[in-house]
Amino acid sequence: MPPPSPSPPPTGHEARSSRTRSRLIEAAIGVIGTTGYDGASTRALAKVAGTSLSAIPYHFGGKRELYLAAAEMIADYAAGRFREAVAVLDDEGIPDRTTRLEQAFGNFLRIVLENAEPHSWTSFVARCAHDNDEAFAVIHGRAVAPMVERLVQGAAEITGRPSGDETLRLRISAMVMAIVGFRLLHGLMLRDMGWAQIGADRFGQIEDMVRDLCRSDFLGARHDLR
Repeated sequence: MPPPSPSPPPTGHEARSSRTRSRLIEAAIGVIGTTGYDGASTRALAKVAGTSLSAIPYHFGGKRELYLAAAEMIADYAAGRFREAVAVLDDEGIPDRTTRLEQAFGNFLRIVLENAEPHSWTSFVARCAHDNDEAFAVIHGRAVAPMVERLVQGAAEITGRPSGDETLRLRISAMVMAIVGFRLLHGLMLRDMGWAQIGADRFGQIEDMVRDLCRSDFLGARHDLR
């Protein structure tokens, strides 16, 4: 069978169209993260993106569709990173399953604290989560829920509780929310702790706390299970 023919390079129009879509999505993330969905006019979105007002209905259909496209872009990115974080739960080279759970939470903690993404993304996700709207449903459904589900399964394996146990799920969710809070409520933690920033030594303290929770009665861990 002959190899498939390579895809033709994008035309100039396609490349410009892709750039316009990207600028509109970036504008939506920045503007909606600051003013909220209702406060973001299509005129303001087009102005920030440096496009005509007609570009929004042409490329997306309307403001709502642009909003969801922005959420989908963030969700797809986050889903990939979160999958990497919890992949260690399937690493049979680490025989102690409690250690795998610790490392999975540690990986997630690093993703949250390294702050690699634009600040506007944090504001956008925080706004969506506060409104608990359909954009947040996209982010949660594609990225957060699969990670939480895998963490719950990992915790179930070391505690002997069923993965459907509501108490176990609540406690895993609380740990995830606490870690996310280090990003969304960054200033609160720094002020409470009297820290100027989170350096390597501070990160180690937080990581130790997460590790202790994984091995404490908080999850009801039974360390004889392997």
